[in-house]
Amino acid sequence: MFKATALGHRSVLEEVVAALQRADALQIESCVEDEPHEDDLTDLPLLHEIEEQSGRAEFVRDFLGRFREPEQAFSSFVSEKFHMDEDEFVALEPDEEFQALYRESETISVRMAAIERERVELKARIEMLAPWKALHVQLSGLEETSHVRLLMGTVPRTKAPAIRAALRETVADVSVEELPGEGSREAWVVMVHQGSVDEVRNLLALSEFEEASFGGLTDYPVEESSHAQECLRQLASEDDVLVARATALAELYPKAFALADALASRHRAVAVRHEFGSTERTFIMRGWVRESKLVDVREAVSAYEDVDLTFDPPAEDDDPPVALDNPRWLQPFEVITDLYGRPRYGELDPTPLLAVPFFVFFGLCIGDFGYGLALIIMAWLIKNRLDVAPGVKRFMDLIMYCGVSVMVVGVLTGSYFAIPTEELPAFLQEAIVLQPLEEIQILLVFTVLLGVVHVLLGVGVKAYDLMRKDQVASAVCDELSTFLMWAVLIGVVAAAVWAPDAVVPLLVLGLGVTLLLKGRVFERPLVPEGAPTWDRTLGWIWVLASSAWLVALAVGGPSWFGWAVLAVTLTAVVSRAVRACIVGALAGAYKTFNTLTGFTADFLSYTRLAALGLASLVVGWVVNVLVGIMPFEGGLVVVGVIFGSLIFVVGHSFNIVINLLGAIVHPLRLQYVEFFGKFYEGGGTEYRPFGFDTTSLVLRREAPEEGGNGP
Repeated sequence: MFKATALGHRSVLEEVVAALQRADALQIESCVEDEPHEDDLTDLPLLHEIEEQSGRAEFVRDFLGRFREPEQAFSSFVSEKFHMDEDEFVALEPDEEFQALYRESETISVRMAAIERERVELKARIEMLAPWKALHVQLSGLEETSHVRLLMGTVPRTKAPAIRAALRETVADVSVEELPGEGSREAWVVMVHQGSVDEVRNLLALSEFEEASFGGLTDYPVEESSHAQECLRQLASEDDVLVARATALAELYPKAFALADALASRHRAVAVRHEFGSTERTFIMRGWVRESKLVDVREAVSAYEDVDLTFDPPAEDDDPPVALDNPRWLQPFEVITDLYGRPRYGELDPTPLLAVPFFVFFGLCIGDFGYGLALIIMAWLIKNRLDVAPGVKRFMDLIMYCGVSVMVVGVLTGSYFAIPTEELPAFLQEAIVLQPLEEIQILLVFTVLLGVVHVLLGVGVKAYDLMRKDQVASAVCDELSTFLMWAVLIGVVAAAVWAPDAVVPLLVLGLGVTLLLKGRVFERPLVPEGAPTWDRTLGWIWVLASSAWLVALAVGGPSWFGWAVLAVTLTAVVSRAVRACIVGALAGAYKTFNTLTGFTADFLSYTRLAALGLASLVVGWVVNVLVGIMPFEGGLVVVGVIFGSLIFVVGHSFNIVINLLGAIVHPLRLQYVEFFGKFYEGGGTEYRPFGFDTTSLVLRREAPEEGGNGP
């Protein structure tokens, strides 16, 4: 990655930014704090104009998208893609034709929204009038007098007698006209004397009485309801016409989609100028470009003589973005790295290290030749028959790779859609190396050994990375000591079989040296700064005595080494160096214990691979058993073939999907926790060059001339 700095005259600012945007190679960084900045180079009036046009384009795009039937298969799961030449994309403008389209779309949208509001009002009116259909009085004729008030509303049908009785007991001057109503409620017209209105209203309010309002209605309730229904039909007819017109306009959806993206890119090209430094007549631009894109950036600005372009390597305090650079066959595995997070600049790219383990782990989790073949076919069809995004294509490449692993494991374990081994052809049986259901213990041991190799690989990578950074002491004491510990333990196991007398010496000497290394005891006499020579000498004596004591314990040497260690230890009262050595030894013991227990748990965690593989095999076997109980002879043979085939296809498809999820999640967990946890930090910033803002729009560039440098 290189730091690019461009210094140019303001007169070519717009052209240079446009050229760099087309090059799609420079990630622009803010330089206003480091460079002169007399004023903001952002053209605010132009920016506001673009924002207004962009809002219109997005409105048209979203509106027409409601009426467009996507042509791409599986559009519910895969976003539709549009293809356009880059030159055509750059030339897109919100011309008069688009403005006319916007106005018509806005008119249709506004009217459709008004129709929807009127529909809601009319439906509410019809619902409100439903209980009053038996009222054979025009609503305009329901007039109050100077002595009589009318209260109109509905009451629950089941509570009507009780409410009526309460009214008559409470108020004498009241009369109730009851209508059949509709559903669970009755309609009432309550006529009450003016002096008793408040009393009646309060009683009705406590009895679930819902007062009705007929504001603006004059005809009979039945006629008003019929009129509202007729209005609904007219609105529906008008809405159909509007929908038909919007559907016809939807043919222009791709252009509106592309224009929205073009305006978004144009907006970015103007807004990015805020990050530039400036003087009265010049602009200063800074950013990051990967080495393989240096030529593209040079060519983008080569036509402008008033621009000076320089490239510099990153400084120590810089934090450049990260672009992974792997061979093409390895790039699908970058998906795994990106899910966790890009490495920091200068940190090791873990992609080559995780590729083979993930490939193997995935195969073990499913382990069936037929399932692997099905995964390859499915991934190939999605990649080549659907217009999917580049990221999806790369993930499908990963699935195809892993499908090969599944097929290989299926051959080695004799699993072909979980068909019993004895029913396989002889040549397939001869290729079997391990039968999981019959040799579960061997499978478990194999997965644990895989875990040992994988976890220790992570430790080795950490040691290499520390040495690469000239931190040799940390590499030896913190990482390589772990190799020593496990080498000793493996040697102890081997010695217990072939040389029992060597068990104790190996254990004492190996773990003792591991303890001293992890506690960095050999560095402790140097730690107390300003300590006198005698103090540090005592520290070195303690280290040498402890080392000699370990050897004596291992080989049966004289015991006085232990007394020597004890004697020097007593000087800790006055010696800071000895105290530091003792603390280091205790810390080393603690780290050794934690390493032993923690790594053991990590190793055992890899047995999940065996569990997933066995689960896949057992579920497939159950599906085959269900197929086997279908009648394939006699009069029901047709039924047996149909249902047997259905069970086979659906059952194994379900098994593939379920185990595919497990085969992704659990190997990822092993990579991220057990493996990455040993050496990888991540947290880098992804390299995102300044280019066109396109979502589902795929831009085509002209093929470069022979001998030229094309993208």
